[in-house]
Amino acid sequence: MRLNKHIISLQPSATLEINEKVKALRKQGEQITHFGFGQSPFPIFSSITKALIEHAGNNHYLPVNGLESLREEIANFLKKHQMVLVDKNSIFIGPGSKELLYQSILIFEGHFLIPKGSWVSYVPQIKSKGGTYSVLETDISNNFKLTATALEEFLLKSKQSEHILILNSPNNPTGAVYTDLEYQRLAAVCRKYNVVVFSDEIYSQINFTEGQSVSISNYYPEKTIVFGGLSKVFSAGGYRLGFMALPNELSELSNAYKSLFSETFSCVSSPIQMAAIAAYTYPPDLIKYVGDSSSILKGVSQYIFENLTKNNISCTNPQGAFYMMVGFDQFREKINLLGIETSQQLALYLLEKYHVALLPGSDFGFQKNELFFRLAFVDFDGKDVMEAYLKKVNIDEAFIKQHCPRVFSGVQKLIEFAKEG
Repeated sequence: MRLNKHIISLQPSATLEINEKVKALRKQGEQITHFGFGQSPFPIFSSITKALIEHAGNNHYLPVNGLESLREEIANFLKKHQMVLVDKNSIFIGPGSKELLYQSILIFEGHFLIPKGSWVSYVPQIKSKGGTYSVLETDISNNFKLTATALEEFLLKSKQSEHILILNSPNNPTGAVYTDLEYQRLAAVCRKYNVVVFSDEIYSQINFTEGQSVSISNYYPEKTIVFGGLSKVFSAGGYRLGFMALPNELSELSNAYKSLFSETFSCVSSPIQMAAIAAYTYPPDLIKYVGDSSSILKGVSQYIFENLTKNNISCTNPQGAFYMMVGFDQFREKINLLGIETSQQLALYLLEKYHVALLPGSDFGFQKNELFFRLAFVDFDGKDVMEAYLKKVNIDEAFIKQHCPRVFSGVQKLIEFAKEG
């Protein structure tokens, strides 16, 4: 029996795999800090769940590209809150932005460019179609963000005629957020070399200094496709609804997308699309809720950053999303004496001996021997933490210890490891 060699060579998603492993250990009674899985801890806002309940009986197939009223709300949302100008007819609804990114990777032919420090699924999705890609070098000195200089240096040497750059901001796994100036410079290089950009903006409103994050589409609208969805900003990962917005200059691709969607997922479920309308109208009470969630995540991240860095553990300084990269290269000599050479080996050691789950950097474009890890700082009860935060309690060590006990324990365990080697 012959199988697709590109598919059978894939491994299970690292994030989903670590989540299952931690669940199994907890079921056995183990006390684990789960820094490995990035799911929003906060409850879904009441107006969204109410809309879902009200339309639970709707069992109709909807248009392949999604409800017109939902696409109109998303277009308004993008214009008002991200300064992205797209027509409702250029917006497509799918079962999560992950699926829409994959379908886009299937449609586009060219060489894909992935900055080191990118989401775990980009490369496997490219591999599944037999596509080619390069991981572009980044550095912790600027939170592992791709620079225009590094991009142009690669493009000058590239023998490929077409390139697709995948950018993600706020970033998973680093927590980095690109600035206007950084995007302007990247846009200039992309325009010069005719690069198509997939802009993954799934964490757009989880920004620790602003109410939203800038989009490269503001500076390079003609060749940027914007992706977003319910899962992160609206804490609705299980709803599985995402969107993508094609620029006017790529509108000729609409038929290709519609055809592919119609032959794969057909359409997103009716009740979920109705619930999404309640999200993307984005009323003031929902804006406040998302803002409070971001403030909590900022406070938790700063507690972790400050405590790890003062113990000589390398960290990116999160500016959004709910992740940071932590590194132990400075302890390499002691770690090698344990018989550990790779980030994957060290992740297993930390889970088994210290009961802390981290994802190895090798899943995010780092070399296997680079001892970097993604830390997702959301292992807490979001409802409890939100209630405490709204009482105007400072997010200090006492707050973390009381309301985020697994986060507190995990930080102490990592410090213990760094001190012991």
